[in-house]
Amino acid sequence: MDERRILFKVDNGYDIYSFRERSDEYRMLFTGLTYGGLTEDEVRKRVEELKAEPLPICGPGYEIEKVDFILGEWEKKLLMYKAADFAKIELVRCGYTMESVEAKVFAYNDLILGIKDGMNMIIAMNELERVRQIPLKKAKFFLLMPNSYDRGQTDAFLAELDSHVSGMI
Repeated sequence: MDERRILFKVDNGYDIYSFRERSDEYRMLFTGLTYGGLTEDEVRKRVEELKAEPLPICGPGYEIEKVDFILGEWEKKLLMYKAADFAKIELVRCGYTMESVEAKVFAYNDLILGIKDGMNMIIAMNELERVRQIPLKKAKFFLLMPNSYDRGQTDAFLAELDSHVSGMI
């Protein structure tokens, strides 16, 4: 497990209850995207509202850097291009590892944002080629619970992202 996700109480950090409320809200937004209850625009608007509200800092609380990392990951998942389609990729026992899929998807989304912000097309083409070269690792079989993304759905989603980026260039 990533050490950045393990939270410890410190003397001066983010309020524990406020962090839990924000994390639960992000989880509910992601669930709404997954099961079709919310649109991407509604989620994007709510995430921007939540980002504008700073978490209070208090006596015993959670470490600021780690909380920022965890909430940043949620925000990245919720604000990315085609977030609803990504949320609907099934979890299976033996597919692509979550880390490798998310790294590739986030790299595509960073490239999309760069192109929208006026990135040089030659640099964008080089970056697209770099993103295409990011490997997808196969997960080991885990008996108790699904721990990876379905290969077919992931490949289809990544092909759609690639064609979108290619069209933008």
